[in-house]
Formats: sequence, C-alpha cells, structure tokens
Amino acid sequence: MVPGVRRLTATNPSPMTGEGTQSYLVGAGDLVVVDPGPDDAGHLDRIVDASGGRIRYVVVTHAHDDHAPGARSLARRTGALVLGPPAGGAYAPDAVLADADVVAVPGWRLTALHTPGHAPEHLCYLLDTEREGSGFVEGGHRPRPEVAVVESAGPRLLFSGDHLLFSGDHLLGGASTVVAPPEGDMAAYLASLERLLRLDPGIDAVAPGHGPLLAGARAVIVAQLAHRAERERQVVAALERSPYATSAGLATTVYGDLDPGLVPAARLQVWAHLRKLATEGRARSTDPDDPGGSWDAV
Repeated sequence: MVPGVRRLTATNPSPMTGEGTQSYLVGAGDLVVVDPGPDDAGHLDRIVDASGGRIRYVVVTHAHDDHAPGARSLARRTGALVLGPPAGGAYAPDAVLADADVVAVPGWRLTALHTPGHAPEHLCYLLDTEREGSGFVEGGHRPRPEVAVVESAGPRLLFSGDHLLFSGDHLLGGASTVVAPPEGDMAAYLASLERLLRLDPGIDAVAPGHGPLLAGARAVIVAQLAHRAERERQVVAALERSPYATSAGLATTVYGDLDPGLVPAARLQVWAHLRKLATEGRARSTDPDDPGGSWDAV
C-alpha cells in the first residue's frame, strides 16, 4: 500500500459530473474517506475493498446528491463515523464539522475550511502530515514527510508533495464550478477562493470532486479568479447592450453556442453574477430572486 491518498471514481458520469465523482481514501492504517459519492453499491464495494475494512471516518464536503448520499451506507457497512457540514437530502452526519475542525488518523490530519459559494455550508479539507516535533503521534506511526496520491484503479502515481486540498466542488479539474442561486453565492465563492490564496503554508495541489488532480494550486486559483472576473465583464457588457434582459437571454450572448446539457448551468452562472452586481449597486432587477426576472445596468 502506498501511504497517503488513493482515488476512486464513481460511475455517475454526466455533463455536470464529468467522468464521475472522485472519492478519496486517506491514511495508511485507520482511513478517512472523503466524499463517498452517490449511494451506489458498486462504488461503495470498491471503496470497502480498497480500504481493507479500516475506514474510521467518512467526511463530506457538501450535501449534494453526487457527493454525500453514500455516506450513511458506507458507515453502516464499516462502523465509520460520518462527519461534515449540516444535513441535507439523503445525507445525515453523526457530527457536524465547522471551520478549522480537524479530523486525524495516525500520521495524517485533515483541517476543515469553510468555503461557501457553490453551497452555503461547503467545506474543503486541507491534508498534511504530522512531522517530527509537532507533538502529534498516534500509535507510534511516523509517515514519510509527504503526501503521495495514487489511482486505486491503476495504481499509478498522480502527485507527490506536502499540502493537498480536497476541494469538493469548490475547484474542479477541467471545468468551472457551477454557482447556482439562490443556494450558490458568487460573492461568497470569490471570497472563498481568495481565502485559499492566503493560506500559509500554501496548497501544493488540489484533489477535486470531479476531474483530474490539479498541480500548481496557486496558479489554478489565480486563473479561476481571472476567469470569473472576465465573465463578470462579459455580463456587464451584455447587460449594457441589452437593457431589461433576462439571465437566460444574457447567457445566450455571453456563452454563445453550448452543449444543450450545459445551458441551464450557464443561465444560473449569469444569474449568480447579476445578483452579485446587484449587491454592489451595479445592476438592478424587477426581482433578483426570480431567475426569470429582467435586469438593467446601473
């Protein structure tokens, strides 16, 4: 077994989930599962088989259906505790985690970071190893001083470094996160990205809930902030050209031709930007809480 992290991909591909939800096994003795994904027996079988039955905690980034419903089934099968944000849908935690809470197994530590935006209670988890002199040793275990990520289906090495962020849907591999009002909040999302940039020590890589591992985390976050700023400029320009437009009409202008499966998400993204602009006094609407409301630039 390679110490550190192993990745397993759920079989729930779609235009919104990519090849499927990424679940992660963390540890070398007692294990933590990050985001068990949907309540799919085949995927949960693979997690249990890869763990050797040593799962101690199941932690969840947020309560959406592609990330959380497998948690309770996995807990029943392994005796693990389910930890994460407040309950939602088919997900119910044994204990709720808040910002800066720590989940630890021998030699490994996951620190919860509250990163609202995609969902109000969204949590990322920062993984690091406990080093000599840190005062943390469980069972006398001392890991090597870096995190190694491997593909369980391979196995093949995906990453080797120090600080790894399990980002759920806050950062994705090969796609942009959907910020869907009224639950999603674009201003909060951007503030959460800025927070990740200020972490010290910084993040080396991102293990997203969908898509490939992201090395060079700082550059990834900076690029995502730049992308959102450019999208906002496009929304403002389209709104100035088309007063009293709807988010659906503006999405056609801003995004152009899209895969039909992505059109609803594009409309929601534009609505999220419009709501942010409204809070800043830069746009107004007949009803900001109505996705079909009309908008005008201020």
